[in-house]
Amino acid sequence: MRPPHAHCPGPSRRALLRAGVLSTWGLGLGDLFRLRAGARQSPTPPTPPRATSCILVWLAGGPSHLDTFDPKPDAPADIRGEFKAIDTRAPGLRISEVLPRIAQIMDKASLVRGLTSPEADHDRAAHHLLTGYRPGQALVYPGYGSVVAKIRGSEGRTLPPHAAIPDAPIFSSSGYLTPAFDPFAVGGDPSLPGFRVRDLSPPDRLTMERLKRRRSMVKSLDSFADEVGQTTLTASRDKFADQAYDLLTSADAQSAFDIAREADATRDRYGRNPLGQGCLLARRLVERGVSFVTVNDRGPGALHWDTHAQNFKTIKDTLAPPLDQGVSALIADLDARGMLDSTLVVVMGEFGRTPRVNPNAGRDHHGRANVALMAGGGVVGGRVVGKTDASGDIPSERPSTPSDIAATIYAALGIDPERRFETPDGQPIRLVETGKPIRELL
Repeated sequence: MRPPHAHCPGPSRRALLRAGVLSTWGLGLGDLFRLRAGARQSPTPPTPPRATSCILVWLAGGPSHLDTFDPKPDAPADIRGEFKAIDTRAPGLRISEVLPRIAQIMDKASLVRGLTSPEADHDRAAHHLLTGYRPGQALVYPGYGSVVAKIRGSEGRTLPPHAAIPDAPIFSSSGYLTPAFDPFAVGGDPSLPGFRVRDLSPPDRLTMERLKRRRSMVKSLDSFADEVGQTTLTASRDKFADQAYDLLTSADAQSAFDIAREADATRDRYGRNPLGQGCLLARRLVERGVSFVTVNDRGPGALHWDTHAQNFKTIKDTLAPPLDQGVSALIADLDARGMLDSTLVVVMGEFGRTPRVNPNAGRDHHGRANVALMAGGGVVGGRVVGKTDASGDIPSERPSTPSDIAATIYAALGIDPERRFETPDGQPIRLVETGKPIRELL
């Protein structure tokens, strides 16, 4: 297993996805397409999918389940905390008062409240939740989006099948698969004026016209080389470089990432903040055929929701408002556009937080109790699966594991959770080791 916060082995995403790296001989992005084509299995899912795409909103740091989606209004004050529970549009389902907009769309979403894991370290818990596997000594397992990218591929598409906004959470990348299935990291803050996708924007001095001229020169050189015989260098100028070039020069691809094309009213509805605009950009991408998008709510410190101190003030003033606005707008917008049935939305973090409030008015890591929100993609709305005890410490009914979450995501996307991939040394590994889809939701 990798050391904490280390990168996956092999070429980095940035090395594989360099937009302005059009050299005399071609595009660095071509390597990505070449790797992807060589490693891809059948592009057709084995079973008809309920969902054709998935948006994962990752709450990095571990949100307090008691102060968001699993309030305990009857618990003592040092467990209950400062927030009240409010009714939602789903009869009998109550959530925290800091999420009033999400409360209004809970008839379209469901909660997994008995989610439990033995992991309470950020990196280990993230690996468990984002892959369905507890971390081991030998392997880093692939994240959901990388699995989807490997199975579905990108044949006939200009846009990458797997994207992350602004970047990928730790352990949500390709793992033991090749780096070809790492997510395309958008980079930057889509809420800022003049936002540009980091790896699809050539340097200002390199215009599209110059890109086209350079590509034309490469074609001419390849044509000349064909007459004198193939070499390793000329053989590298193939359809994969063409796909990379198409991504850089395609008006459709560029427009997919151009969030400024959205109406001001729509952008305001999602919220003019990184999470809200990230959700909006995710909707734009799945609308144009991207299979899996992760919106990483990591904040400036990388662990946005790690509220060891001032939990209530931080949630109320900083964390909950963008989450409430962005996720509620995303689900309502997908529904209004007729996309919710085909788009699975998942909201979760690596663990919950301790029931008892600590001396710093915070809550600490707590793997034994967590909660996940799921909507769309065939998920039945307005349900609660599982229950924690009176203090929110452990599941008391219908516990679910991260493996069950993984199996549910794969099943919704039409992927058999028992499907096997091979590791680099030829060992067959199931996508999900022990988990089963949560049938109450599907």
